[in-house]
Amino acid sequence: MISVREALDVVVREVSPLGAERVGIVAAGGRALAEEVRSGRDVPGTANSAMDGYAVRHADLTDLPARLRVVGIAAAGAVGGRVNAGEALKIMTGAPIPAGADTVVRVEDTRADGDLVEIGVAPAAGANVRGAGEDVRSGDAILSRGRRVGPAEVGLLASIGRAFVLVVQRPRVAILSTGNELVEADDTVSPGQVVNSNAYTLAAAVAEAGALPVILPIARDSLAETRAAFREAARHDAILSTGGVSVGDFDYVKAAMDEVGVRRLFWKVAQKPGKPLTFGMLEGRPYFGLPGNPVSSLVCFELYARPALRKMAGFEAIHLPTAAVTLGEDVKKAPGLTEFIRCRIERRDGRLVATSTGSQSSGVLRSMSQGHALVIGAAEVSRLRAGSGARAILLDPQAGATEPPF
Repeated sequence: MISVREALDVVVREVSPLGAERVGIVAAGGRALAEEVRSGRDVPGTANSAMDGYAVRHADLTDLPARLRVVGIAAAGAVGGRVNAGEALKIMTGAPIPAGADTVVRVEDTRADGDLVEIGVAPAAGANVRGAGEDVRSGDAILSRGRRVGPAEVGLLASIGRAFVLVVQRPRVAILSTGNELVEADDTVSPGQVVNSNAYTLAAAVAEAGALPVILPIARDSLAETRAAFREAARHDAILSTGGVSVGDFDYVKAAMDEVGVRRLFWKVAQKPGKPLTFGMLEGRPYFGLPGNPVSSLVCFELYARPALRKMAGFEAIHLPTAAVTLGEDVKKAPGLTEFIRCRIERRDGRLVATSTGSQSSGVLRSMSQGHALVIGAAEVSRLRAGSGARAILLDPQAGATEPPF
């Protein structure tokens, strides 16, 4: 049995990013860049007005009110015009700054009088002018390899003229559930049967991590069927199985792993929930043998499989972020094991306070649904005291961290 940090280090060490593919920038949303992106142009390309008003020479505003002759109008998309001493050009938001002008006076600080404009308030020199290259300079490295492409990144790519970009391929992840007791979500549940909720839970978690889930048919409790399921799963980039990694007479997963050639790297981690976790490599593909209990399965996914999939998908930030919290209550924990306690987080008097979601049973999936975080209970302590500080792993799929949480 190994520690949680040893297990995580093994997992992250064994996986690598997949290859790159070229996609349209809208399709790149949520993906990781497979290239550094540099701009080949200034953005904006020319100085332009930040608002509606009048383009003027700031030198003409020394004596107020200033009365200037309006010599034309500049609309967005139109280039031209010139402002000489004593002149102003009416200008719209986004229109290029005409030659000779260096400042824009807001329209609300002016009064029109025929072909003249009276300016009663003098802004600072250069006010309301967006300079050429204010956002991006030609040659700037604007996005790094491994950066997640979000809405702002899509807009940046469009602004520099990149309609296509290289992103890392998304891993295709086989999800294999084993057990005679399992039925599908829309089946009638007879006594002794349970719904295969793990497959659906993991499929949603895989998609949230930026990968592509593929739910395989349930493998019943026989070595032949489990072995055949593993061979089908091996056609994918990564494999998640649930159940069959404990020590029961009908747990055939470990035997099937050996027969199909899984190189097992560890089995059992000193943690709760999720101690009977197995990890190995099958023909260069990561294999996670997750426990059958729903909370154990999901917690192990978040701590180990999620970082692996995100690294395979090319992301820089592969781990869930953490935060310093104050415990709102005493929590008893298992001695000798790192325990991940499902908690709610709320802000009280400027502090983040963590309170348990209730039952910490590995079969109570609702406690994950109601929680915001996993408070890390160190292996060497047996009780977490109210008012003491702790680290909490935030269950926020849109956030990310480059450093491991423990």
